[in-house]
Amino acid sequence: MSKIIPAVCLSIALSACSGEAVTDQPDAPASGQVSGEEVADALDDAASQSVPAARAVLEDAADVAEDQESLDPVGEPGSFAQDAMQAAGDAASREDRDQRAEE
Repeated sequence: MSKIIPAVCLSIALSACSGEAVTDQPDAPASGQVSGEEVADALDDAASQSVPAARAVLEDAADVAEDQESLDPVGEPGSFAQDAMQAAGDAASREDRDQRAEE
């Protein structure tokens, strides 16, 4: 379980770095921010590599992010994406704990 969360964080960080610079885009969001769609794509990528409980949280967060014009970058502490990752990690931990309790 402890290997899943860092892998998901790495996936989001890499996804955020893989696109063009925000300033190269014609309709770039406010300075220091990225499009909600870019954040949603990163969250969807992380969701595809996550356990079911975390996947649900990240997919829901991606839906919300997609509706936003701009958000703080994925790697920014306290950003929407970071909060979603924390919530996904918490959900994955709860799922793991519940599975162990059933054994």
